[in-house]
Formats: sequence, structure tokens, C-alpha cells
Amino acid sequence: MKNYFIFIFLNFVCFAFGQTAEEFYKNGFEKQESQDYLGAISDFNSALEIEPKKVQVYYLRGLAKYKLEDYIGAINDFNMALKLNQSARQSYYLRGLAKYKLNDYKGALTDYNTAIKFYPANGGAYYNRGLLKVYLKDYKGAILDYDKAIKYSKKNRALIYTNRGIANQELNNFEGACLDWKKAIELGDANSEELIKKYCK
Repeated sequence: MKNYFIFIFLNFVCFAFGQTAEEFYKNGFEKQESQDYLGAISDFNSALEIEPKKVQVYYLRGLAKYKLEDYIGAINDFNMALKLNQSARQSYYLRGLAKYKLNDYKGALTDYNTAIKFYPANGGAYYNRGLLKVYLKDYKGAILDYDKAIKYSKKNRALIYTNRGIANQELNNFEGACLDWKKAIELGDANSEELIKKYCK
């Protein structure tokens, strides 16, 4: 019986050490898809031990770290992905999100600008740059970004209208704000009802 367990253990060890970087990457990707971010990071770590210059693994590990609110770790991974391959363009957008979370607004703005330069149809980048511009009190710039976000985004459109309405309200354009909030309600954002009650006649 003892020899049997030794045999099983050795086979397990051989299997574990026999996995390729690609297998670890695929396992990590599947875990990330099921929101097991810690498990995904563990597999990505193993993949990078075998192939330390695998760009996509750095990118995905950075995304997993972002989901776990490890923003510094995420930025480090996005930096590495870009160092290895400047074509890892989505890293700019996600690095911008992480920088925003760390209150590095100048860095976030630079990354959003670069992400949009490489991919002008990035609705998410326009939306998040719009949020940042509102924080910086550049309401006209925010509205222009929300316009682009509405054009290119298929998801969360109600939220975009709500926030564009807020930017319009800050510019005392209550007619435009109320139209945006009514559209947001049509698209399912009930929170805009309170804004309409407060600012719209």
C-alpha cells in the first residue's frame, strides 16, 4: 500500500512539473473567466516561471490584480507587458484605470489619451476619460468624451447618459441635462429619477 501511494505521488509530481507555459496560461485564463482571480494569478505565475517574456500573461495577470484591487501590482504588470511589446495597447487603458484608482489623475489621463490614439473606437476609454475630466472640472471636455462613449459603447449606455447629464447640469445646461436623464431612465437607470426631480421642471 505504501508503495502505491509513493507511485501516485510521483506521478502527480511528474504531471505538475510537466505542464507547459501554455497550459498554465489556459488554466489561468479559464479561472479568470470564472472570477477565480487568485487561482488565475497562481497559474500565470507558473507560466511566467517557464516563459518570463510571455506578454499576454503579464496583461492578464495585471487584469486579475486589478480585479483584486492590487492596483500597484496591476500597473507593474501592464508596464512589463508594454516593455516587452508596445503593441499590447489595451494595457494603456487598464493601466489608466489603475492609476485613476490610485489618484494619479495626470498619469491616468495620459494613458487614456494613448489608448484612444491607438484605438479611436474605445468607448470605455472615452467614458472613463469623461469621468476624469468631470473631476478636473473640464465639463465641456467631459461632454465631448461622453458623446464618443455613447457612439462607441454598447454596454452601460444608461450610465453614460446619466453622467453626461451631470456634466450638462454643471454648465447650467438644464435642458440638455434633463434630456440626458430622461434617456438614461428609458435605458434602465432609475437613479436619474432623483436628478430629474431635483433639477427638471
